Amino acid sequence: TSTTSIILPAQCSSYTTNSDSTRRIAYTSSSACDSSLFGTTGTWVRFVSPAGTTMPTSAPSIYACGTDAPGWYNGAYPSTAGSTTTGTVCYNWAGYTCNWSNSIQITHCSTFYVFKLINTPVCNLGYCTV
Repeated sequence: TSTTSIILPAQCSSYTTNSDSTRRIAYTSSSACDSSLFGTTGTWVRFVSPAGTTMPTSAPSIYACGTDAPGWYNGAYPSTAGSTTTGTVCYNWAGYTCNWSNSIQITHCSTFYVFKLINTPVCNLGYCTV
Protein backbone atom coordinates (compact mmCIF):
# COMPACT_ATOMS: atom_id res chain seq x y z
CA THR A 1 0.00 0.00 0.00
CA SER A 2 1.05 3.57 -0.51
CA THR A 3 0.21 6.63 1.49
CA THR A 4 -0.19 10.11 0.19
CA SER A 5 0.94 12.85 2.48
CA ILE A 6 -0.65 16.24 2.17
CA ILE A 7 1.69 19.17 2.25
CA LEU A 8 -0.07 21.91 4.14
CA PRO A 9 0.58 25.58 3.32
CA ALA A 10 2.74 27.72 5.60
CA GLN A 11 -0.23 29.42 7.28
CA CYS A 12 -1.18 26.05 8.83
CA SER A 13 1.89 26.28 11.06
CA SER A 14 2.43 30.05 11.21
CA TYR A 15 -0.61 31.85 12.59
CA THR A 16 -1.84 33.92 15.52
CA THR A 17 -4.07 32.09 18.01
CA ASN A 18 -7.22 33.81 19.27
CA SER A 19 -9.04 32.34 22.27
CA ASP A 20 -11.21 35.37 23.10
CA SER A 21 -14.51 33.98 24.41
CA THR A 22 -16.27 37.32 23.78
CA ARG A 23 -16.18 36.47 20.04
CA ARG A 24 -18.63 33.61 20.56
CA ILE A 25 -22.08 34.03 19.10
CA ALA A 26 -23.76 33.91 22.55
CA TYR A 27 -21.72 36.78 24.03
CA THR A 28 -23.69 40.06 23.99
CA SER A 29 -22.05 42.31 26.59
CA SER A 30 -19.62 44.64 24.81
CA SER A 31 -18.99 46.68 21.66
CA ALA A 32 -15.55 45.61 20.46
CA CYS A 33 -14.19 46.75 17.12
CA ASP A 34 -11.79 44.94 14.77
CA SER A 35 -11.03 47.97 12.56
CA SER A 36 -7.36 48.11 13.56
CA LEU A 37 -6.63 44.61 14.87
CA PHE A 38 -5.56 42.62 11.81
CA GLY A 39 -3.96 45.14 9.46
CA THR A 40 -4.85 46.04 5.90
CA THR A 41 -2.99 43.13 4.29
CA GLY A 42 -4.29 40.54 6.75
CA THR A 43 -3.22 38.27 9.58
CA TRP A 44 -3.62 34.48 9.66
CA VAL A 45 -5.68 33.58 12.74
CA ARG A 46 -6.67 30.27 14.29
CA PHE A 47 -9.66 30.47 16.63
CA VAL A 48 -9.39 28.09 19.59
CA SER A 49 -11.52 27.33 22.65
CA PRO A 50 -13.06 29.12 24.46
CA ALA A 51 -13.45 31.41 21.42
CA GLY A 52 -14.95 28.72 19.22
CA THR A 53 -13.11 27.32 16.20
CA THR A 54 -14.93 28.61 13.11
CA MET A 55 -17.08 31.52 11.94
CA PRO A 56 -20.86 31.17 11.64
CA THR A 57 -22.28 30.78 8.12
CA SER A 58 -25.51 32.61 8.86
CA ALA A 59 -26.07 36.05 10.33
CA PRO A 60 -25.91 36.31 14.13
CA SER A 61 -28.21 38.78 15.86
CA ILE A 62 -26.97 42.34 16.19
CA TYR A 63 -24.96 42.90 19.38
CA ALA A 64 -23.81 39.25 19.38
CA CYS A 65 -20.15 38.24 19.56
CA GLY A 66 -19.07 41.14 21.74
CA THR A 67 -19.69 43.77 19.06
CA ASP A 68 -22.51 45.83 17.57
CA ALA A 69 -22.50 44.39 14.02
CA PRO A 70 -21.27 40.76 14.09
CA GLY A 71 -19.33 39.35 11.15
CA TRP A 72 -20.27 35.99 9.64
CA TYR A 73 -18.85 33.98 6.73
CA ASN A 74 -21.12 34.15 3.69
CA GLY A 75 -19.69 31.18 1.81
CA ALA A 76 -18.56 27.57 1.90
CA TYR A 77 -15.55 26.36 3.87
CA PRO A 78 -12.80 24.63 1.88
CA SER A 79 -13.38 20.87 2.04
CA THR A 80 -9.94 19.54 1.11
CA ALA A 81 -6.97 19.64 3.49
CA GLY A 82 -4.40 22.14 2.25
CA SER A 83 -6.87 24.14 0.17
CA THR A 84 -7.63 27.84 0.57
CA THR A 85 -10.88 29.62 -0.29
CA THR A 86 -11.48 33.35 -0.69
CA GLY A 87 -14.89 34.48 0.48
CA THR A 88 -16.91 37.27 2.02
CA VAL A 89 -17.58 38.21 5.62
CA CYS A 90 -20.85 40.09 6.06
CA TYR A 91 -21.76 42.27 9.04
CA ASN A 92 -25.35 42.23 10.28
CA TRP A 93 -26.76 45.67 11.10
CA ALA A 94 -29.89 47.81 10.70
CA GLY A 95 -32.00 45.02 9.21
CA TYR A 96 -29.39 44.12 6.59
CA THR A 97 -27.52 40.85 7.12
CA CYS A 98 -24.76 42.15 4.84
CA ASN A 99 -24.75 45.88 5.66
CA TRP A 100 -20.93 45.92 5.33
CA SER A 101 -18.59 43.29 3.95
CA ASN A 102 -14.96 42.44 3.28
CA SER A 103 -13.01 39.57 1.78
CA ILE A 104 -11.14 36.96 3.80
CA GLN A 105 -9.29 33.74 3.06
CA ILE A 106 -9.84 30.42 4.84
CA THR A 107 -7.40 27.50 4.74
CA HIS A 108 -8.32 23.93 5.65
CA CYS A 109 -5.41 22.66 7.77
CA SER A 110 -6.55 19.03 8.08
CA THR A 111 -7.92 19.21 11.65
CA PHE A 112 -8.64 22.95 11.89
CA TYR A 113 -9.12 26.11 9.83
CA VAL A 114 -7.09 29.32 9.74
CA PHE A 115 -8.56 32.63 8.64
CA LYS A 116 -6.71 35.49 6.94
CA LEU A 117 -8.55 38.41 8.50
CA ILE A 118 -8.22 42.08 7.65
CA ASN A 119 -9.36 45.17 9.52
CA THR A 120 -13.14 45.56 9.45
CA PRO A 121 -14.52 48.37 7.27
CA VAL A 122 -15.70 50.53 10.24
CA CYS A 123 -16.53 50.36 13.96
CA ASN A 124 -18.16 48.68 15.74
CA LEU A 125 -17.81 45.55 13.63
CA GLY A 126 -16.18 42.30 14.74
CA TYR A 127 -15.53 38.77 13.56
CA CYS A 128 -17.84 36.24 15.20
CA THR A 129 -17.07 32.63 16.18
CA VAL A 130 -18.95 29.42 16.92
